[in-house]
Amino acid sequence: MNRASRGRFCIPCGEGVRFGSGERVLACSPMNHVPGRGSPYVYQSAQASLLLPLYRRLLWNRLLHRLPVWLSPNAMTVVSTICCGASFVIAATLGRDEPLWLLPAALLVFAYLTLDNLDGAQARRTDRSTRLGEFADHWLDTLNNGFVVLGACLAAGLPDLLTLLVLCVATLAFFAVQWELLHTGVFRMGRLGDVEGNTAVALLFVVIALTRGDVLLTRPFAAGPSTAVLLGCGVMAQALWTLLSAVTRVREHRHELVPVFLAHLVLFAWASWSDIRPELYLAIGFLFNPVFTSGPVCGRLLGGRTASYDWLALAAVVAASAAPWDANTAAAALLGGLALIATRHLLRTLTRLSREARDERSRGALPHEGRGGGSL
Repeated sequence: MNRASRGRFCIPCGEGVRFGSGERVLACSPMNHVPGRGSPYVYQSAQASLLLPLYRRLLWNRLLHRLPVWLSPNAMTVVSTICCGASFVIAATLGRDEPLWLLPAALLVFAYLTLDNLDGAQARRTDRSTRLGEFADHWLDTLNNGFVVLGACLAAGLPDLLTLLVLCVATLAFFAVQWELLHTGVFRMGRLGDVEGNTAVALLFVVIALTRGDVLLTRPFAAGPSTAVLLGCGVMAQALWTLLSAVTRVREHRHELVPVFLAHLVLFAWASWSDIRPELYLAIGFLFNPVFTSGPVCGRLLGGRTASYDWLALAAVVAASAAPWDANTAAAALLGGLALIATRHLLRTLTRLSREARDERSRGALPHEGRGGGSL
């Protein structure tokens, strides 16, 4: 998700796009900022991450300069998602029976974090930045966010409903970041952002593997919640802060949040009162991110919105929760419908951006692939 670079100038083309002094700026994609071509595609990244400068200085800058120039930034994006998905599969299956399996899961999370922060920098370094790469990076992060949160909750042994609640709040926070970026052109992350979150999950996996989870079962306070539950509440508190901060800063478009909030509220209520299998309502919660966050991501890149599909998804959740037949059957049908909506957003955007990239290449204005921005 991190696509920031220090400076006040457009990195790919050097056209001198200025922002406030001292801000971290992610420059435009060459697709929309070829000299002489109208408005630049550009956004400002205002991050206060504690760990990001440290990782850059000690590891990522050094790795970047050792990457071969032929290495595809888009391939790095896809591999990062594969690493993240694999870490979730291990945490949700093998790691629950044998905690030592969480050690490779921790390495995979860190590999995802590293590749996610190097792919955009590689695109800039090799002059292969496009909106197609930018979309792939941000859209796949809607999946990665769910993989990381669900993997951590399942490995920590959180109750199913609490896992759903953590997932819902994390999804809303992720949506809010992209929604604010759409309307303000600023990508905001606090001192405890995605870099710190992914690092914490990797460390959590290591702790569980080495202690076999015993440390998470302890109760710091007599008759109080376990350490695992307290950690889950801490994650929700940080996500809520991110969410509320975005809502406070963006006042004019709050109505766009209504279907997203209501869908999560209905899902949690439905999971609480019915006998839906946990794997079904957790899968639905997982799909909420690509379904709803596609709106601001596609809106920023294509100029359109998916508001009608947001309301359609909400209507589907309400209809499924009120269906007279078996709740698990209704949940499975809803899961299929949400998958279709997410696939529609993905294919429609990929088709359009791929066509635009081909048109640009035919005019000699673009390299072959990449994304807007980079983290280094």
